[in-house]
Amino acid sequence: MVAVPRVTPEQAEEIVLRYYGVSASAERLVAEHDDAFRLTTPAGQYRLLKISVTDTPVLEGAGPVSFQTAILLHLARAAPLLPVQRVTAALDGAPEIRITGGEGPARLVRMTSWLEGDLVGRADVSAALRRETGTTLARLNVALRPLDHPGARRTHQWDLQNFGRLRPLLDELPGDGLLPEVAQALPPGARVPAGGLRAALTDCLDRFDDHVRPRLARTPVQVIHADFHGENLLTDGERITGILDFGDALTGPVAMDVGVAACYQLGTAADILSPALDLVGAYHAVDPLDAADLTLAAEFIVARVAARIIVSQGNAMREPANRGYLLRRTPQAVEHLAALRLLTPDEIARSLRAACGTSRGM
Repeated sequence: MVAVPRVTPEQAEEIVLRYYGVSASAERLVAEHDDAFRLTTPAGQYRLLKISVTDTPVLEGAGPVSFQTAILLHLARAAPLLPVQRVTAALDGAPEIRITGGEGPARLVRMTSWLEGDLVGRADVSAALRRETGTTLARLNVALRPLDHPGARRTHQWDLQNFGRLRPLLDELPGDGLLPEVAQALPPGARVPAGGLRAALTDCLDRFDDHVRPRLARTPVQVIHADFHGENLLTDGERITGILDFGDALTGPVAMDVGVAACYQLGTAADILSPALDLVGAYHAVDPLDAADLTLAAEFIVARVAARIIVSQGNAMREPANRGYLLRRTPQAVEHLAALRLLTPDEIARSLRAACGTSRGM
């Protein structure tokens, strides 16, 4: 991954004034790859500005738009009650703009409404909020099901359909697969997978290639969020008030979306699955999952935890300036993997089926 120059707040302010006719101050927000800013107008109104590197031309007016913008426009029509951002048109009426020139890469710019709430990842998450998260994800997937866009047929590092492709990244990690600062950040007495972390991660990759990937060929797919967790969700303490960041969205199985979301609701080593079952059961009540879906979701829970350990460390090695942000959740993922490895995949799948009242079957 080649580092690209960051857009400064001053440049963001110039962009919104020139292309949107909006005078506002820009405050940078933390983001893994894109440049994101909270805009504040003189009247005290907030908006969000997202600026992404792009190689794809964007046609003006009513022509094709980027995948992320297409998602937001679709949801505004198909599910107006879902708490997602609404696109603000530029002065020429386009839902997004493409900026070229200078020595840097082309940039795709989108302005949206601002959603209020606190990040779920920074809140005390109750069982009710976990169920609300599952319900909201189900409503989102039902709404996205009819959407077809050429940009959805993409992949990236976090696409668990290609989990096996992370082997070269694992090979680059030092020693037992842990960067020194991650090892030091583990709490005293923290459990590491039996046999060592590198061996456990390799086993996860082997199982996926041998047992999971062959099933995907016969699994239905649709547009999914693929990154539905507390850093991308807002809450007022009881409800989900915002769904953020469709930057990882792609075409994939619903089971992957459920597995990713459940992975971020795991509990302690003594009771690793129970919190995640709240989310999965609530999802199933709105968008029913069959036994095959739940078997795959169980596999994707483990794969996502393993991917978090591999990808976060690999990206941290490539982006030392962003190392603290990229590794902030990795020690927790190591502990979760150790706890999950004490269960068999069938035991995890049985727990998911029990939470949904679904009998076994493939």
